[in-house]
Amino acid sequence: MYLLKKYKILLYHICFWISYVILNVVLKASRNPDYSANISSNLLADILILNIPTVYGFYISWYAYSKLLKPIKVIKLTASIIIIFISYTLVWYVVDYLILPQIGEDYIPTSQFQFGHFVTVIFYIFIECNVVAFGFQFFKKTINHQRLLREIQNEKLEIEYAFLRAQINPHFLNNTLNFLYAKSLPLSKDLSDGIMNLSEIMRYSLQIDQNNQLMPLTDEIEHLKNVININRLTFNNCFYINLIINGDTNDCSIAPLTLITILENIIKYGDCTDQDAESYIKLQIDGDKNLAIETFNKKKSNPIEHSNGNNIENLQKRLKSYYGNNFKLITNDQESFTILNLKIPNKTAMA
Repeated sequence: MYLLKKYKILLYHICFWISYVILNVVLKASRNPDYSANISSNLLADILILNIPTVYGFYISWYAYSKLLKPIKVIKLTASIIIIFISYTLVWYVVDYLILPQIGEDYIPTSQFQFGHFVTVIFYIFIECNVVAFGFQFFKKTINHQRLLREIQNEKLEIEYAFLRAQINPHFLNNTLNFLYAKSLPLSKDLSDGIMNLSEIMRYSLQIDQNNQLMPLTDEIEHLKNVININRLTFNNCFYINLIINGDTNDCSIAPLTLITILENIIKYGDCTDQDAESYIKLQIDGDKNLAIETFNKKKSNPIEHSNGNNIENLQKRLKSYYGNNFKLITNDQESFTILNLKIPNKTAMA
């Protein structure tokens, strides 16, 4: 696809220059009846010779504008234009006084080379060439800018549509879960409790999507309990994670999904079915509402993965976005168990 696009652009440029040469030939033939008398040498001069400086001046000027206009580099651009003009003048001199006289007598200069007159004429031609090159670059930038705006607009519409679907589907699912909970109450307490826990998890997830700020610690703890309860039902109550809370959780906040990320890491890599080596999550809140979290879990005997994976890395990045460098996360990863310690400051006190 890239090569096809590249060759397509090249073809456009070739067609443009062919049209340019044909137009020049037609105009010269219409103005000068003697032009057709020596058509072969005239065409050679027009096609191969006279257009060499024009093509050279256009593309080298266009390249300079494409590299130095945005952001504009005044000194470099000015120096480049001066150097290009000098080289452009030399190209014209080579064509006019060294190459064209070899084609035929009609192209031999009838007067001596006059530097001032020659440079003045070439300067005006150079200005015309630069105007075209600048206009081409401006046109190209405008087209690219318009295309980028359309792409951004399309992406914006897709995001808005995805956001709308994300809002409709969870609300619909949450309402459905509430309906199923009501229907399951007479049938099974475990089933109804599981549906209620799942409904609460959905509700909390929606709340986080709508407000990506710090969440009350009490809400995070409730969310954690719901997930633990769901897993206990899944493992037929053979799921052992002890949640220990010391201190007053009121008026204490935490980055959303911090506790659930830690829990998911324990479930993924730890053995939560061994009652003799019970995993735990301990929360300690001091008088200044600073939070210390300690977790312990025995490792699975045959883990699919032998590390803490991306959960803790992602947690660290998320905590950094909320707390900067004002938190401390340490993981003690041993052969048979893992201990995690996390200290989070009271962000109100930080402010």
